[in-house]
Amino acid sequence: MIEYIDKAPTLEEYKEMRRAVNFIVLSDRIAKNALNNAFHITTVRDNGRAIGMIRVLSDGSYANFITDVMVIPEYQHRGIGTTMMKRTMDFMYGTLEEGETIILYLMSASGKEPFYKQFGFRERPNNDWGAGMSQWITK
Repeated sequence: MIEYIDKAPTLEEYKEMRRAVNFIVLSDRIAKNALNNAFHITTVRDNGRAIGMIRVLSDGSYANFITDVMVIPEYQHRGIGTTMMKRTMDFMYGTLEEGETIILYLMSASGKEPFYKQFGFRERPNNDWGAGMSQWITK
């Protein structure tokens, strides 16, 4: 039975899901901080097994970043990612008071842009915004 739970997975579950979807490997310290410092997390479980998650970072104001949108391969293309995004969008709308505006950022994996467009996200660059940019740093 598929369940959507607004709670972080365990550290090991998080690291295993990241491995399953070929995300960069994180140290235990970094991974633990990622889970503990999130504004909102939804974990998807099938009979108790963590099979997907989505995480939101926030400054507690107007700037919010959706990250770690992942569903392990054997569960992809079943609407789980879509449901996670819908739930997350509903959660974010629920943080607003009448007349308020916030921004949601995300960095799409290559080729996944159409998935996010259905939720109102716009590709960058466009006529209004420059390219999204990122950089991994390693010590």
